[in-house]
Amino acid sequence: MEIGNIVRSLKGRDAGKVYVVYSIIDKDFVSLVNGDTRKIDNPKRKRIKHIEVVDNALIINKQNLLDADIKKVCKSYLKIGGSNA
Repeated sequence: MEIGNIVRSLKGRDAGKVYVVYSIIDKDFVSLVNGDTRKIDNPKRKRIKHIEVVDNALIINKQNLLDADIKKVCKSYLKIGGSNA
């Protein structure tokens, strides 16, 4: 699990939704953003065992990263990669 991975939630109310890993909190938790319901200023805290990596595309430059950029990445994955969400 790395910062910038595209992941899908497996458990919870958000099951099936696509997120980008924004930061790694500790060995069990990461913070996730999708640019829409979970923005950079309010990331979702999620257990690593409740998500799966679906793409290793890395968004490296966190300084210039905008919610709109993250939203585009998540939406484009939903169109290309498919999802039940």
